[in-house]
Amino acid sequence: MAVQSFKGLGWLLCAVVVAPACYMVNSHGAAEQAKLNAMKGAILQARKDIRGLETEFQTRANLAQIERWNGDVLALAAPAPGQYLASETALASLDQPAQIQNASLIVPAGAPAAHSVAAVATAAAAPVQAAPAPQPGSAPAPSGKSVAQQDRELHDLMKKADRHAVAMVDKGVLSTSTIDDLKKLAQREKLALR
Repeated sequence: MAVQSFKGLGWLLCAVVVAPACYMVNSHGAAEQAKLNAMKGAILQARKDIRGLETEFQTRANLAQIERWNGDVLALAAPAPGQYLASETALASLDQPAQIQNASLIVPAGAPAAHSVAAVATAAAAPVQAAPAPQPGSAPAPSGKSVAQQDRELHDLMKKADRHAVAMVDKGVLSTSTIDDLKKLAQREKLALR
C-alpha cells in the first residue's frame, strides 16, 4: 500500500523532469532557427553588396567609353552658378507658357515702329541691287557687334523660344540639318573652351 501512495508522486516527478526537458528542446530549436534566419539575411546582404560592387567595377571599366561619349556626342558639363534659380517662384515661372505673338505684332529690332502700306508696296516693286563684291585684298566688313552682344542676343532669343517646342526634339521639331548644325556649334564651343 505504501507503493500505491507513492505512485502519484512518481507521476508528478516524471512530469516535472519531462516538461523542462521538452521546453529546453523547443527553445534550442527556436535559437537555431533564429541563427539560420540571421545567416540567410547575411547571405542576402552579401549578395546585394557583391551586385553593387560588380556594378561599380563595370562602371569604372566603362568610364573611358563614357568619357569618350560625353566628349564626342553628349557634351555634358557641370552646371554653372548662373543655371541655379534663386527661388521657387523663379522655378514656377519657367513652366508658364510663352505669350503667343502674331506675325503682325513682331517688329524686327532696329526697324521703325510704323510702316505705311504704300512704302511697303514701293519697296517690294523696287528692283533689287546686288551688293558690291569685296575686293580680294580687303578685309570683310565688321558686323558691328561684339561676341558678347551676339551671345546676349542669342540668350534672349533662347528665352523667347517656346519651351514645349524645344523639348519635343524627338517629335521631329528640328530637322536633321539643324541638329547637325547644333552639333557642329557644340564642337566649336568645346574646342574654344580648351
